[in-house]
Amino acid sequence: MTPTTAAAPVSAIRRGGGLRGALTHRWPTALGAVAAVNSLVLVARLPEAAQAWISAWCVLLAAVIYLTWGTARGDLADRRLLTAQTAAVLGFGAVAIAAVAVDPAAARYVLAAGWLAHATWDVVHHRIGRVAPRWYAETCLVADLVLATALLTVGLP
Repeated sequence: MTPTTAAAPVSAIRRGGGLRGALTHRWPTALGAVAAVNSLVLVARLPEAAQAWISAWCVLLAAVIYLTWGTARGDLADRRLLTAQTAAVLGFGAVAIAAVAVDPAAARYVLAAGWLAHATWDVVHHRIGRVAPRWYAETCLVADLVLATALLTVGLP
């Protein structure tokens, strides 16, 4: 390999770089951020108890979506993946129940923990490339981190 051929991929990346190149490559990140901000804006208009309830069930829904993707893609024929997805739905269901059972002031911490746990779940799915498409795992990861950050910094909107 000559220095010229080794530099070719780098120069091709630089030509497609910049903000447009980054957005083209990382569109799931942008989609996740936009989705999370829109969710926060919509939920902020609701009473505090409704905000906690909606966020709680969305944590559970996020896990159910992975179970649905995995079923549709046929990845859950692998018993280990099916067991992991089922356990996740049960675990995130427990988070949802705990969040609606406690005072809304405490619910924000339960929900933040749930969103952070789901962000970890997204990383696992992104790395293994199974159950859900990688773009979806990336989108969900960003949305989960934005929601958890909002809950820990400003609370329920």
